[in-house]
Amino acid sequence: MSESPSIAQLLDRFLSDQEDRLTLQQYRACSTVVDMLAAYLNRYAFATLNVADRKEWDDAYEAGDAEAFCNLFGVRKLVAGIKPFHGEHLTNRLHAPEMVQEHALTVTTELADWLSSQGHRGA
Repeated sequence: MSESPSIAQLLDRFLSDQEDRLTLQQYRACSTVVDMLAAYLNRYAFATLNVADRKEWDDAYEAGDAEAFCNLFGVRKLVAGIKPFHGEHLTNRLHAPEMVQEHALTVTTELADWLSSQGHRGA
């Protein structure tokens, strides 16, 4: 079941808001974390989907949408994906340095706060 706004739209809006308040260097660092989060969701988070959502994702992915997860699903799947992004992806899969993990935690915390401030339920 497609949700509106999509994860892709939410992440774009978040970055747009951050661009207005961060220095260029801070914005680039924030954007890198957001890109890593989106890549994680698109590559791995489909494994967490229920049967109906998995069918929708399968159909979109097989039709050529490599970013189907972020294009189909919304705030609930975004928020649910943050913890595994840190634990499974950054820590276990990428073995990211502690400094990268701490920065990613700061950005995703700001993202969660931003989602909540925008009135998105599930945040």
